Amino acid sequence: MQQHYRLSVVTQTLPPPISDSRTTSESAPRWWRDPWTIATAIVAVALTALVIWPIVDAGSAALDLVWRPSGDWAVLTMRVEDVGRHTPLVGPYSRFGWNHPGPLMYWLLAVPYHFFGDKPEAILAAAATLNALTVAALSAVAWRRGRLPMVALTMAAIAILVHAMGPVLIRDPWNPFITLLPLALTVFLVWSVIEGDHWMWPPLVFVASFELQSHIGYLPMLAMLGVAIAVITWQRKAFADLLPNSPKQRWWVLGTSLAVLAGCWFPVVVDQIAGTGNLGAIAQYFLSPGDRPAGFGTALHVAADQLRFPAAPWLGRSEVAGLDGALLGSGLTAFVLPVLAMAASLWLAIRRRTFAAMRFQLVVLATAIGGLIATARVIGPLFDWVVRWWWVIASLWWLSVAWVLWSAIWSCLESRSLQRIATGVLAVAATIVTLTATGPVIDAASSAQPPSPSTGTVLNGFLQQTLDALRGSGPLLVVTTGSVRGDYGDALRLQLERAGIQVVAESNMVSHLGPERSESRRTPVGTLWIVSADEIARFKADPSMNYLGGWDPLTPGQREQFFIDESILQDQLITAGRVDLAEALTNGSGGVDTEANGLDGVDPLLVARVEALRRKGDPVAVFLGPPRSS
Repeated sequence: MQQHYRLSVVTQTLPPPISDSRTTSESAPRWWRDPWTIATAIVAVALTALVIWPIVDAGSAALDLVWRPSGDWAVLTMRVEDVGRHTPLVGPYSRFGWNHPGPLMYWLLAVPYHFFGDKPEAILAAAATLNALTVAALSAVAWRRGRLPMVALTMAAIAILVHAMGPVLIRDPWNPFITLLPLALTVFLVWSVIEGDHWMWPPLVFVASFELQSHIGYLPMLAMLGVAIAVITWQRKAFADLLPNSPKQRWWVLGTSLAVLAGCWFPVVVDQIAGTGNLGAIAQYFLSPGDRPAGFGTALHVAADQLRFPAAPWLGRSEVAGLDGALLGSGLTAFVLPVLAMAASLWLAIRRRTFAAMRFQLVVLATAIGGLIATARVIGPLFDWVVRWWWVIASLWWLSVAWVLWSAIWSCLESRSLQRIATGVLAVAATIVTLTATGPVIDAASSAQPPSPSTGTVLNGFLQQTLDALRGSGPLLVVTTGSVRGDYGDALRLQLERAGIQVVAESNMVSHLGPERSESRRTPVGTLWIVSADEIARFKADPSMNYLGGWDPLTPGQREQFFIDESILQDQLITAGRVDLAEALTNGSGGVDTEANGLDGVDPLLVARVEALRRKGDPVAVFLGPPRSS
């Protein structure tokens, strides 16, 4: 044991970027005394800044927008504003009636959100800030693992990923997107603790908690990373090396990690015991028989398409989707190149005895297996945003292959001058790739639109009249009906709360808006109805309803003629036996333009005229009515 420890100390005094030894706080060299190391550190910082700059620029550009968040973004903004007042104890809502486990996403976004001015656009800048900090942390961990070469390769890979995401996604606070870059950081932190970098345990606990609390879909990946730590450490017979040898430092690392764990999960436990019982709802959902998931067959096709090279989505290729928008994936033959590359590089790592690089590959493989399990367990269509984690996994897959190749090259370079020349060439190449990838993102930032901008156009048509009419009102129940999507309801709820008018949640909206907005805690003094299309006339005829404002893409004359044409077309469709298409004209459904043509007795010119006006959007109106039980 004494001999093993001595070997570890000796290998850590050497400056190579990769090693099978263990980087600990006890044995770390004083690299800041070496001029070459200082120079490489400066280059590493510069490369990191090149990747962070487009993220910061996208966030800064968002502050110049005028944005009315709707749908998920409106709810997210409302919950971030709740931090410190009605502080959330659970995470974002899911479409299955429960919330993702914890509130860390809200809590972390709240700090930069308030710093940037407490306005809706600030939520985009806040998301960009978290992503920029994640890249900085990722670069710092990469430096600990492989100095400048690892930073260069990692920043080049992240720059390509940032290019694929573009300014829109890189500043999007929605939980399928804000969790992407932290997944890469989690993988690097797992690799670090396996290599004996003991002080990476507390940040690993924090970042992994953030991932799991923000998106339950990451559970299989995080579980597989835990398995990777256990299996690799067991194979090396090095469980004792996961913590420092010094008892004092061991207790500091262990105590800090446990404190971070307790702090992250305390609100979740409080909610389970004294709140909504969200963890129990999640467990009940996954343990109960339900809808059939995607399955491993579909997951393999999606993974094959994501891992392929060079025509991969994370490298900029558009993803192929079906008519329902779900990903189609690729044939399994697309697996051949990535699997061969991974297998060959694993063999090379063993052959050249670059075991640290090999362990990085094993950690990435564990993440990919977890991603496969997570994809197979998805309920409903596999939309691209549902499994966007594959962009990160694919990036790490090829990064791990590149790291083995570099490690093998490094092991063949015996003279320090050749090592430095090779490092310089790699840094230059990484700089070129980074600049090429991030340049278009910077150029597009100023013109990038916020999420769902069209909803804001509609909302602006009636928002000010509505707020003026309701100023000083008590709590209101907001209900959407007709062809209006719930996006408008969420958008108006946010604006009402920002204007000081409390919102009451319907029973099926409590998981979205928080239990403090339930009818058991707030008694509504009225019901605010958001209606559209033919429903508007019915509400205007109701004496109990007070019209507050509305929006219509058509002029009054065009709208009057539209109703006449719509009525005639409905009669023609009913006569032709297509009652479903007749109903679609009034409930906002589609298919009329494609399925009505060719029907006997249906005028194709009338169909074209009605559909052209329908595409401009249904009119929307807001009415205030008496209290309604939800």
